[in-house]
Order: sequence, then C-alpha cells, then structure tokens
Amino acid sequence: MSKWIIALLVISILGNVVGLYFAYKYIKVSRKSNHAQWELKQAHQMVSGLTEKLDKLHPYRMVFLHHSVGRGILDQGGLRDSLLAMGIVVKGATYGDEIGQETDIGHWPSKFKNDIDRILTFKAHPDMYYGDNTINDIVMFKSCYPNSHIESDGTEPGEPGSNVRSIANFKASLLSIKETMIGKPEQLFVYITAPPMVPRGSSPDAAARAIKFNRWVLEEYLPGYQKESNLDNLQIFDLFGLLSNDEGFLKTEYRKSPDTEDSHPNELANKQAAASFVELFRPRWDKQQQQESDTN
Repeated sequence: MSKWIIALLVISILGNVVGLYFAYKYIKVSRKSNHAQWELKQAHQMVSGLTEKLDKLHPYRMVFLHHSVGRGILDQGGLRDSLLAMGIVVKGATYGDEIGQETDIGHWPSKFKNDIDRILTFKAHPDMYYGDNTINDIVMFKSCYPNSHIESDGTEPGEPGSNVRSIANFKASLLSIKETMIGKPEQLFVYITAPPMVPRGSSPDAAARAIKFNRWVLEEYLPGYQKESNLDNLQIFDLFGLLSNDEGFLKTEYRKSPDTEDSHPNELANKQAAASFVELFRPRWDKQQQQESDTN
C-alpha cells in the first residue's frame, strides 16, 4: 500500500474522530441548553403562579422602576412588606427588564411616551406582563445616585431625554412626562428623587446643583403639576433630602464606611427611607381608599 493511501486513511480516520468529538460536544451543550431553557421556563411559571396568588390576595398593584438602591429600600428596608400590609403588591422592574433597564432622569421622557402601556401591565421580573385587562394602580419610579452628580446648570429650557446631566436637561425631562401622567388620572404616580452620593464619588459643585434641582422638584414642579392638571395623582418622596447633608452628600451615618467610594446607602438608611416613605404615603393612600369607599 502506498504512502499516499496510508496518509489519506490516517487523515480520514482523524477527521472522523474529530467530527465525532465535536458532535459529542454539540449534543452535550445542546442538552445543557435545553435543560437550562426548561429550568428557566419552570422558574417563570413559578414566579407567574406566585404573582397570581399575591394578586388574588391583595387588591392593588404597584410597579416600581428602580435599580439597586430601590431594591435595598424594598427588601432590606422592609418597604415591600409595609406596602403589602396596605394591600399593595410591588412589581419591581429593574435590571433584566426592558422597561427597568434604563432609569436615568434622561430616560424617563421616552419611557413614559413609548412604554407607558407596558409599565402599566408589568406583572413580574423578569420581563413578564399581564395579558388580560389587569393594570398596575401605582407607578413608582426612581433614578439611581449617579443622577445626583449634576455636571452643570445647563441652558434653559434644556433638552428632554438628553444624556448630559444638567439642571436644565433634568427639568426638561421631568416637564416632558407631565402629559402622560395627566392622561392617566386613575393611576397614582410616585417620583422618588435620586439619592445623594458620597464625597469621593462626586464634587461639591455637582452636589450643590443636586440640592438646587431637587428643591425645584418639590417647590415648583409638583405644585405646578397640580395646578396645571387639577389632579392629585402625583406624589414626590424626597429621598435625596432625607439622606443628604447640608452639602448635598450622603450623610456619614448612612454610608457603608466613613471614607467609602460606594454611594449605595447602608442598612440604616434603607430602613429610615422605608419608614419615612410609609409615613408620607399612608395618609395619601388612606385618603384615596376612603374616597373610593364613599363613591361606591
């Protein structure tokens, strides 16, 4: 037998071996993938089932668009349980959900204009939506602490939806969502101001602008909305004011350590925020329930 034939046979055998190896690896990976998809489907079904049980036990639903600080207030702070005691089931839309993935102040204009129907029908994380006539009664939304690093005053009237963090742009973004909220008078909207940052994460000028912007939210934006709309369907919870010191930075007692670069509030802050939110929210909610009871 010639050397060429032997060489071809060897190459053929090696090719078959390699082919069988990759076929084996493909089948193995495919099986793992199918199993992972099955587990994911089971998890979705479990979440969906639990959500439906909660919906049946409690008459009201809140969708909360948030990231890590919001999760800390909900779970570590105990806000989720406090709201549940009021008959309100919280649906957290966060990382991994299309409507919760981006929550900077500049993201609210397009989100409220284009995604309000999905916001109102959000059922549960991850990315689950009601397919019937069920809608959320309360829409709560919050931007995370980087939005308290406001880089400049900007130029009025500002650009809604801009990714440049200026006072003028932030004002324009919040002003642009008023029309959507006015168009949904049956829903209660709750805006939570962005939490402050630690000194090592921001600057004195940026923190001072955050004070200025959030003062505008409370003293001009909210009264202006109520006067313009003649509605009482917007409430502001000033998380920034609660957690910040006179310079606009996160208070020392609310930091994870005295000299940290991490602006996430600690457990004490989360518990204080949850308690303060309930103190503000409960009278408003009790009043609404009484009005509904009188109407019925």
